[in-house]
Amino acid sequence: MKKLFNVIASLIITIFLSVSVFAQEAPEYVEPEIDFASGKVLEIIKEEQNQDLASAFQTSQLIQLAKVIVINGKHKGKIVEIENQLTSNPAYDIKLRPGMRVVLTMEKTPGQTQFYITDIERFPILMIILGLFLVLLLAIGGKKGLRSLISLGVTTFLIFFVLVPAILNSYPIIPSAIGVSLISTIMTMTIVGGWNLKSLSASLGTIISVTIAGLVSLLVIHSAPLSGFHDQESSMLWMARPDLDFTEILAASVIIAALGAVMDVGMSIASSINEIKNANKDLTPVELIKSGMNVGRDIMGTMSDTLIMAYIGGAFSLMLLAANAPFIKLINLNSIATEITAAITGSIGIVLCVPITAAIAGWLIGRKQLK
Repeated sequence: MKKLFNVIASLIITIFLSVSVFAQEAPEYVEPEIDFASGKVLEIIKEEQNQDLASAFQTSQLIQLAKVIVINGKHKGKIVEIENQLTSNPAYDIKLRPGMRVVLTMEKTPGQTQFYITDIERFPILMIILGLFLVLLLAIGGKKGLRSLISLGVTTFLIFFVLVPAILNSYPIIPSAIGVSLISTIMTMTIVGGWNLKSLSASLGTIISVTIAGLVSLLVIHSAPLSGFHDQESSMLWMARPDLDFTEILAASVIIAALGAVMDVGMSIASSINEIKNANKDLTPVELIKSGMNVGRDIMGTMSDTLIMAYIGGAFSLMLLAANAPFIKLINLNSIATEITAAITGSIGIVLCVPITAAIAGWLIGRKQLK
C-alpha cells in the first residue's frame, strides 16, 4: 500500500513539474503589429512555376521573387525580397514588373518584420485625374466652378465624417441619411446659387422629393423583401458588424444616390423660373408654375435616363453574368431586384421634384416679385 502511495505521489509531482516547466517555456502569443507603406519594385529576381500547386488546382501557378524598396513609413529606404504568387485569378493576381509601385503590408512580431505585397498603388494616378478635374472645373466654371468645388467638399465631408460615423455608432439610419441630405442640400444650393428664393425653392423641392423617394424605397425593401446583401462588400460589413440593419442601410444608399440627380433637377427648375420672372415681371405665380413644369418635363426624361444608366453601368457585370438566366429567375434575384429598386425609386424622386419645385418656386418667386 505504501509503495502504491509513493508511486502515485511521484506521478503527481512529475506531472505538476512538467506543466510548470511547459507554462514557463511556452511563448506568450503576441498579436502582430500591422502597418502599411508604399514600395517600388526594383527587379524581378526570378520567376518559376509551382508544379505541385499547378497540378492540384489545374491552373498555372507562377511564383515571382521580387526585390522591393520601401519608399515611405518607418522602414523607408529598406530593400526587401518578397515572394509573390500568381494563381491565374485576375481578381487577386498582381503581375509584378520593375518600376511598379505597390502597397506593402508589414507584420511586426518580436524579433522580425514580415513584408507582403497586398495591392498595386493607384493613388498617384487618382491624384492626377483629380487634378485634371479641378483644373477643368475652375477654368470653365470660374467662380461658379469654385463654388461647386466647395459644395462638393461639404457634401463629401457630411457623408464620410457625419453619416458614416453615425451609422457605425448605431444612430437611426434613415433619419441620419435624411438629415445629412437636408444639410447637404441647403448648403450646396446656398453656396452655388446664393441665399435667395431660388436656392430656397430648390432646397425645399429637393428635400421633399428625396424624402418621399427614400420612404418609397424603404416600403419596397420591406415588402419585396430585400435583404440588403446585394454585393460582396455588404457581406464583409455583416461579418464585421452583424448588429447593423442592412435593409435600412440599403434605403439610405438609395437616398444618397438619388440626392445628386434630384438636386440638379431642383436647381434647374428654380433657376429657370427665376430667370423667366426677371425677363417678364408681369408673370403671375400660376404662369411661372406652368413654365417651370414645361422646363421640368424636358429635364425629367434625360435625368431619369442618367440615373438608370448609372445603376446599369454599376451592375453591368452582374447583368452579363445573368444574361442567359430565365426571366423569372433573373428578375427575382436579390441583387438585380435591389438595383431595379434603387433606379426606380431614384427616378420617382426626380419626377416628383418637377411639380414640387415648380410649385414652390413659382409661388415664392412670383409672390415676392409682385410685392
